[in-house]
Amino acid sequence: MLFDFTIIGFGVIGVQTLVGVKKILLQNKKRNKNKIKIAIIEKSLKNIPGGVAYSPHNSKFGYFNNPLRLSHPEFIKWFNLSDSKKKLLEFSKDNPSYNLNTWLLNNEKILKKNYQDYKEIYLPRLIYSFFLKDKIIEFLDLKKKMNFSLNIYKGEVKQLQNNKYYNVFPNKSFNEFIISADKKNLIIKKHKLTKNLKIIRSRKLIIGTGVVPPKMINETIIHKNFNYIWDFYSSGGTNNLIKKINIISKTKKNICIVFIGNKAGLLETMQEIERLIKNSKININIICISKNNQTLQKAERSKRFNFFKFKYLIKKNINKIKKAEQILNLLKKEFKNAKLNGFNKYDVWTNVLTNKIMAICYSRLNEKEKENYNFSIFPLIRNITRYTYPDTVSAKNRLERANKIKFIKDKVVKIVKHKNILILETQFKKSIKGDIVINVSGPVSVVKTKNEIKFIPSLRKITKKFNERGFSTNKNFMLEEGLFLPGTLSNNFNPGRETIIKAITKNAHKVAKNILN
Repeated sequence: MLFDFTIIGFGVIGVQTLVGVKKILLQNKKRNKNKIKIAIIEKSLKNIPGGVAYSPHNSKFGYFNNPLRLSHPEFIKWFNLSDSKKKLLEFSKDNPSYNLNTWLLNNEKILKKNYQDYKEIYLPRLIYSFFLKDKIIEFLDLKKKMNFSLNIYKGEVKQLQNNKYYNVFPNKSFNEFIISADKKNLIIKKHKLTKNLKIIRSRKLIIGTGVVPPKMINETIIHKNFNYIWDFYSSGGTNNLIKKINIISKTKKNICIVFIGNKAGLLETMQEIERLIKNSKININIICISKNNQTLQKAERSKRFNFFKFKYLIKKNINKIKKAEQILNLLKKEFKNAKLNGFNKYDVWTNVLTNKIMAICYSRLNEKEKENYNFSIFPLIRNITRYTYPDTVSAKNRLERANKIKFIKDKVVKIVKHKNILILETQFKKSIKGDIVINVSGPVSVVKTKNEIKFIPSLRKITKKFNERGFSTNKNFMLEEGLFLPGTLSNNFNPGRETIIKAITKNAHKVAKNILN
């Protein structure tokens, strides 16, 4: 079968692309005279819906980095429905955990109030999977009115090829599944009559995979050692780590956990590790190794937030912007001014996000400076504007004061196994031992990617439009004719520094308009 379009990944990008398609079809029914054939390829069906970042399987202990008010408007509207909150309560009853139960206990009263009262709340990430599930159900319901087919294939994409059509090859084979829904649930069943496929052919292709995993340090270690976690989120996140700790603690009461990197992946685990230390007899010590020792900041406003006003990021200065570097300089000045006047840096940043200041600044640049911004300036802005759920940073700080966590400025170059211990060899000739080692060092660059995402090398053969920061797509996130990258693989995916979900939702809807042309 030749598909009209195929989406690799059924997380936020995959679902939101279908949401965009639905809107267009309902607006213009003439587009749907001929049957539209759609294929979805998903590596792990247990991640439907939500993908690696938001599925309950992977994000049981994770929270959004920003409060609800900065979420996508469609999600806010959905959450304000009483039924949406019930779904979170029902999940907690069916999947009890100290972390989620504590969050619900602390927030139950405020959730019963109006949006204005709980707009500053930090929601568990898994709730976004409930939102996406509802969107899939709505799309499937469209089948009654519109002429389209939706095929789900399980399998890992190994290779891409552009030969008249886009050919997608699996690591082994693609297994076909049938997706349907009742009013509340998705039903995914293996297709009994269809043989496993060795190729999927499509007129257009959307790559909707999430963030690229960290660089592989030792491939043999990665694949064979129980105590090594390479791809933290796809392997089950904090949930997986806690399971490993509990297994090791049966034979060992002193456990050393080594994190390679100290940002989002590290912070997500802090509350649960702190709980384990307090409520069990396990003695846990943590070592963090990173090149710069920088971590994420609390997404926490000051008590004086309502009095904050921009001094530098104002219309007069923004209108004068011609160079990408000017945006960074104005932001730094605003941060410095805020601190001098008793405000938090997050007071500045939350107002930047609310007023879409970065997007406005970006629009002032010519094409050459936009390229400079995407390649050089954007990463610098991102480094100083990464904020997260405050409670995770607080837990990290408490563990640090209790001498339970140690930070080392260095680079891991090799990992070797000695009995049940992993030994990390560093650039500065240190040998660091760990019972569990977690690589959360950040995504490997597109240029250096090999086996981290198997299809990337073949994608680099299809196009030469890439650099260290990702693939260079146009304003509609098209890389080559009929090939779209609306997510983090594009170096243009979020120049306005919006929240990730906001950015990729908007991008996916742009793609939807183009794939139906």
